[in-house]
Amino acid sequence: MITLSSEKTTIKKEFWVFLATLIFLSLFMILWCGPLSKYLGHDFHFHLIRFNVLIEAIKEGTYPIYIDYGTLEGYGYFTKAFYPDLTILPFAIIGTVIEPIVAYNIMMFTYSVLCGLFMYLVVNTIFKNFFAAFVSAIVYTFSPYHLFDWYNRAALGESISFAFLPIIFLGLYHIIAGDYKKWYILSIGYSLIIYTHLLSSFLTFIATVFLLLICCKLLFKEPKRIQYLLLAAGVTVLVTASYLLPMFEQMLSNTFYYSTNENVPGQMKQYPIQMFWGMLNGFLYPEDPFYMHSVSGTGPLLILLILLRFFVKEKTVLRKIADLCLVLGLIFLFMVSSYFPWGRLPLDFVQFPWRLYEFVVFFFAIAGAYYLSVLIKTKKVSFIAVSAIVIATTLMMVRSDSNYKNWQSIVKRQAPYYYFNGIPSIENQYLLGMAEYIPVKVPSLEFINERGDEVNTTYPNTEISNFSKNKGLISFNIKTEALEKVELPYLYYKGYKAVNKAKEEFLVEESDHGLVQVEVTKSTDIEVYYAGTIIQKISWYITLLSILGLIVYIIYSKRKDRISV
Repeated sequence: MITLSSEKTTIKKEFWVFLATLIFLSLFMILWCGPLSKYLGHDFHFHLIRFNVLIEAIKEGTYPIYIDYGTLEGYGYFTKAFYPDLTILPFAIIGTVIEPIVAYNIMMFTYSVLCGLFMYLVVNTIFKNFFAAFVSAIVYTFSPYHLFDWYNRAALGESISFAFLPIIFLGLYHIIAGDYKKWYILSIGYSLIIYTHLLSSFLTFIATVFLLLICCKLLFKEPKRIQYLLLAAGVTVLVTASYLLPMFEQMLSNTFYYSTNENVPGQMKQYPIQMFWGMLNGFLYPEDPFYMHSVSGTGPLLILLILLRFFVKEKTVLRKIADLCLVLGLIFLFMVSSYFPWGRLPLDFVQFPWRLYEFVVFFFAIAGAYYLSVLIKTKKVSFIAVSAIVIATTLMMVRSDSNYKNWQSIVKRQAPYYYFNGIPSIENQYLLGMAEYIPVKVPSLEFINERGDEVNTTYPNTEISNFSKNKGLISFNIKTEALEKVELPYLYYKGYKAVNKAKEEFLVEESDHGLVQVEVTKSTDIEVYYAGTIIQKISWYITLLSILGLIVYIIYSKRKDRISV
């Protein structure tokens, strides 16, 4: 006779076995692949610079810091307005007491564990199936595309976003078909992904819309669920106000280079042969450079798992949920392909259609794990299947790492040394990638390099003296006989301020070259610095009060539920 107590003990043992496996694989990934700083993925330096700027701001007590003056010849780059940093902040704090690269690797390990843990909890909550939860968490967390994101691309924001995707879809499940009073799970998950990576947030929104359209009948049967969905959306906006409002403020105040991209998605979509190689990666990789981005695929393990659908005959609600996940995965797989009309859609900012593999992997992992759980009938076979998947995943990490190091070694041999020395310069585009967040009026990066710290004035007889540029502060004396417009070596972003010792303020605007320009009406001393905007300051209070309110609501609702029980 099986007692309730023995069943709970079994569940706990199963969970600890899973957690131990997850931690082992996460450690293996970090230790086997080694530090990112050795082989350098595509965006590694860009994100390491972000990380180091955050560490310095914490040390100096200047967080939140908005503009990075350590690159672009000190012209100041407003990364934070477009790249949120809240989810890397805890590890930047760790980086103040240990080596930054070690803190970076701790961050990778932590988010890998959280990714698997959240996936396990979500699948186990919905399907009430330990085996399906175990398998889905492993194949999702250590999927070839996630490894590709961590290492080949070093796409920090997108890699971390994997951890929060399961929370979002658990929240959606509760709103659509579960306990809609747990709507706050959706707000928490979506807030975390917004504070991690803007593009992943947008693509998650697309996935959310697809899911809601497919399940709209369930929502309309109980209109109250729609109300809670809207409540979750509203709370998410309030919680993320400290990032969203300053970002939209900058976007509305100026035009940046990201808006000038010419049909990048149309050029980067995948052809059938590339997608075929993507289904093999993790074990087999092409040698032809044309197929290099095919490594951003599903891998064979997930393909084999979803093919098990042909053998599942049962007709249950859980199978329908798994089938829904399969359909969503296939939709996103189609969107990755060259058959999808990327070139005709205003989605240039997405850049790479194969970003959608994150969602393909997520939905396939849920569906495939469930199909396997239905077909396996005994504990002995379950143990063999899990062991085979863990071994296959380990081998896939080894093979993926070998491919990553091979490609990066070739690139390092062929490219000039300054691409990999970690020092921003004009030769390596200041390690800013496509420099998307530079004002579009700036002629080029070469213009900034050649211009240097020059101060330009309208009239040749205007005298500038005692010029000083120290990180985020420019000071100078000006002697002028007429209204003068002084162009300074700072990129223009809304929020700059110009004052003299008498605290008189002078008009700051954008010059014809996209730089900070101060309108001076008399001879005086001037100090120019980034003071921020009212919206930036207010938005932090909105976020803090919203988070506090959400915490109070969750505690109150849980106490209320316990009392009613």
